[in-house]
Amino acid sequence: MLHLLYVLEQIRQTPGAIQLPPEAPTEAPPWANPENLDETLRPRTFRFNINPRKPQDPEPPKKLGLPVKGPESEAKLEYAPLHAGPDGIEVRLLRLLPGRGTEPIRCELVRVPVESATGKYEALSYCWGPSTPRVTLFCNGTAVSVTANLGDALRARRSPESTRILWVDALCINQTDNDEKRIQVPLMNRIYRGASTVRVWVGNDTPSQPITQALNILRNVYRLCVRFGWDLNFPYIMLNRSLLKESGFPDMDDKAWRSIKYLVEMPWFSRTWIIQEVVLSRGAYLHSDNTTLRWVEFCIGFVALSRQFLVSRPDCLPTLPAFVRVMELMLSYHTTGRISKGLDFLALLENHRTALATDPRDKVYGFLGIYEELAGTQGPGIVPDYVNMTARDLYLTTTVRIVQHTNVLDVLGIAGLGQRGGGLSDLPSWATDWSISDVANGLNRRAIDGTYLYDFHACGDTLATSCHPTFENEKLRLNGVYFDEISTVGDVNDLPLRKDGASLSISSTPFQVVALFLSWLRTSGSLDPKQRYPDGNDMLSSFIHTLFLDKIPEDLPDEIHLNRDPELPHLCFPLSFNSNQRQSQNHKIPTLLRFGYFTFGLFIRFARPGPFYLAARAARRIEDSIPLKFRAIMRYAGPRGKQRLENRPWNSRDYHMLFMNLRSLSKRLLVTKGGYIGLGPREMQVGDRVFLVRGSRTPLVLRPRGDQWELVGDCFVRGIMQGEAFDEAKCEQLEVV
Repeated sequence: MLHLLYVLEQIRQTPGAIQLPPEAPTEAPPWANPENLDETLRPRTFRFNINPRKPQDPEPPKKLGLPVKGPESEAKLEYAPLHAGPDGIEVRLLRLLPGRGTEPIRCELVRVPVESATGKYEALSYCWGPSTPRVTLFCNGTAVSVTANLGDALRARRSPESTRILWVDALCINQTDNDEKRIQVPLMNRIYRGASTVRVWVGNDTPSQPITQALNILRNVYRLCVRFGWDLNFPYIMLNRSLLKESGFPDMDDKAWRSIKYLVEMPWFSRTWIIQEVVLSRGAYLHSDNTTLRWVEFCIGFVALSRQFLVSRPDCLPTLPAFVRVMELMLSYHTTGRISKGLDFLALLENHRTALATDPRDKVYGFLGIYEELAGTQGPGIVPDYVNMTARDLYLTTTVRIVQHTNVLDVLGIAGLGQRGGGLSDLPSWATDWSISDVANGLNRRAIDGTYLYDFHACGDTLATSCHPTFENEKLRLNGVYFDEISTVGDVNDLPLRKDGASLSISSTPFQVVALFLSWLRTSGSLDPKQRYPDGNDMLSSFIHTLFLDKIPEDLPDEIHLNRDPELPHLCFPLSFNSNQRQSQNHKIPTLLRFGYFTFGLFIRFARPGPFYLAARAARRIEDSIPLKFRAIMRYAGPRGKQRLENRPWNSRDYHMLFMNLRSLSKRLLVTKGGYIGLGPREMQVGDRVFLVRGSRTPLVLRPRGDQWELVGDCFVRGIMQGEAFDEAKCEQLEVV
């Protein structure tokens, strides 16, 4: 998830598919003029619930009066076979006949060569939705039962006067013919690339119209970006009532802002296949029954809001999986707009691991088309096969082919015993289970263009040569050097989630972060000024390097500068009492939490982590059961107010502490018998061994199993990440099962 912190700046500062018009900005923003920051900008107070009791829209979507059929009465549509002739492979297109209102939907299927159809049809992107209820349409004169969501989408796209030409997967591919699917699924990249437009149906709106509200807000944010540029100053906009009204925004505490959360959490954004459908499109539009928004306008509007406004309205933040999915989708769409070659298949799979699919095989098959279209080559020897290939066989094959194709062992960093207990539990430890959605970052994480987030070379120069792994009878044979045994492990850095398992707990986060880093400080021995690291460096300095994974920011604040004694409250607690007064420039937090900050700052050197864990648990239960009021205060009157009204979404110290926390997400601290410290997988135990393996950028944690080994995961160990401890002459063969 760490790479998402770079998304906002990457989209704003790098060329790609998401760009403001060339003429933007058309005028200077008013907040850039100091004369506008005068005494007229008085403080304003807003109050809203972090966790409202009632959902945003409890009422069901509007009924359109469609004829309903149960699945037991579904008619079978007869499909004429598709051929591959001199003009290329055939596909079917849907001729959606004219109609109005609740008149029955009528359509026809026609066969055309895929190449000759380019630019002559629109492709429909939608979520199939639940199998019931279903609606009836007439295709080639036959009554056919389809999902209600598809019926709504076709009715919304139907013209009252003219025929529309569409490609719709549920109707244009015979879903009961696996042999046809084996041929047609690999063509979907060319189908979506060849469509004149991709029409995204997000769903029918409800009577309170949250989808319409969300799309209108995002459209207005986009227009403001065109007018003033990327760096919108939302505190200024919310304080300036005339600009607020002129921009078409609701007031800051209006519940209409929660419509952004409602939109992004809709099922369409969770599907695996929509990534290909949007990324390869010539142009995409989001549709509901009431409004339409260009995909690029959605992206720019959401990025601009995420940089500043959503920090001030935590109740508007989508659930963590939903937020990760939409940010990864936008980043891939933006990045592929400038990729001509260098697309990495493993990075493509890893960057979209949180996407969902009904068939677990689609977690791999859904990305073959993107890779083939943009990289100009077939995904590493993998062909969709829904007849003979099980999900287990596919995941085994994918891991083997990726290693053989890339000649490095990066894929092992996202495999390991952590996959047990979910997904396909019978996989070997070295095979990646792509059915598991994981928001945490591997240490070998890359952008889809192949750029690594970290520059690790634990096996030295052997990355430049073949790593020569062998696969036999579901066993992986590697060559590696034993480094050390793990003697101590710390607590796991888990996100403080609420009882829904997807939403961050705002109130418990500070206490949990305090407890975690305090626990790690004591586990590592970094609070002992007499203790030195094995390489001779200061122990506390090595601890900080470990938390940052050796990627120390150049603008690290003085409070945690490595050449002076750090202030532990700022080191271990990102939302410290002092820094929080400036964070996001515009909000205070409840008194209970401010008391927690003060307590931590006062007792950090003496306190134990236990009470903070208990406080985190209590705060989470309170937040789950009692609606908490969140108070946002904008104070920009007078000379100091003018200074506060800067367009910075984060305080520098808090930004770096957030980075430090996310880099260790889902990991735990390790200490080896030799005194080395690092971060390893959550399933790591005392007695596990650290190996430096030829072809692996990071050390691997292995667990003995007789004369064989199980892969636990990869790890970071301070002082050996650039090959300092690797000696190829000492390599031994390791058999991993």
